[in-house]
Amino acid sequence: MTFRVALARLRMWGEAIRRHRLLPFGLALLLPLLAALSVSRGAVEVPWRDLPAALVQSGHPLHRVVFDVRLARVVAGFLVGASLAAAGVLTQTMVRNPLADPSLLGVSGGAGAAAVAALIFAPEATLLLPFFAFGGALAVVGITLALAFAGGPGGSPLRLILSGVALQALSFSAIALLTFFFADRAPAFVAFTVGSLAAAGWREAGFVAVGAALAGLLAALALRPLNLLALDDDSAAGVGLAVRRARFGAAALAALFASSAVAAGGLIGFVGLVVPNWVRRSTGPDLRFWLPTSAVVGALLVGVADLLARTVAAPIELPVGALLAAVGAPYFLFLIWRRTP
Repeated sequence: MTFRVALARLRMWGEAIRRHRLLPFGLALLLPLLAALSVSRGAVEVPWRDLPAALVQSGHPLHRVVFDVRLARVVAGFLVGASLAAAGVLTQTMVRNPLADPSLLGVSGGAGAAAVAALIFAPEATLLLPFFAFGGALAVVGITLALAFAGGPGGSPLRLILSGVALQALSFSAIALLTFFFADRAPAFVAFTVGSLAAAGWREAGFVAVGAALAGLLAALALRPLNLLALDDDSAAGVGLAVRRARFGAAALAALFASSAVAAGGLIGFVGLVVPNWVRRSTGPDLRFWLPTSAVVGALLVGVADLLARTVAAPIELPVGALLAAVGAPYFLFLIWRRTP
């Protein structure tokens, strides 16, 4: 079989996957391959033939490195990427803006401020850091939603965006002040503020998994009203949708997805913007396909970024957030340029 024939068949299979809406399942097949590649690479190279034994045999000399360190980090990275992408889908649906991301709800700022404060004032409670970050994110999102939905024509996309941007700015102002006054402790929280999976283990993976599973289940049960949010408010109300309630629910689900991810991986940006925007070109705006496909692509993107962060400048480890920003920022500028007359 010639190269051209093989390429034509691959394109045909790809079109069939897209046409039959099986794209998320097709992409999900890449996750085990990426996981195997990731756990085999690092300061200690693990041959592929030794991976099965190192994973399942607790007495294997490389079991702790492969299972407790690398595999836990890979799973946490997959869950963080999937959660951020899912949060981006819900945010873009809620505000009907393809350039929106979860930071519009104040998630990143709230989680960052709470985590930095915890690292400064309770440095011995490092095991509780994800809970502090999660609580801070939900607190800021709660205030954002209260401001957006309180009185008048509350719950409009513009009011929600403005409330979130304002509180996000206040949260990052608090982070800057804490960093300035406690500069001697900066190394303790710099990894969190730039986004890193270096300290991610099974505890962090489990934390994200619980939040993502709960948010995913609720989103699956509410797909019809969430899909109707893509319509203008009058049209959505005309088919029986309680617009304010649906928008509030979408914001709450996006916050649950994003705050769980931020609590485990720090302030990793652009995943919630780039992935949903790119995936929508293939799946369309129907959340039945857009949401799961974005989750899988988000997991792959963060997984690849984490692999590169550990290996591209070895033995120095780069922050995952910086690599993703290097990809996301140019894509964001491209979107702005393309949409600007």
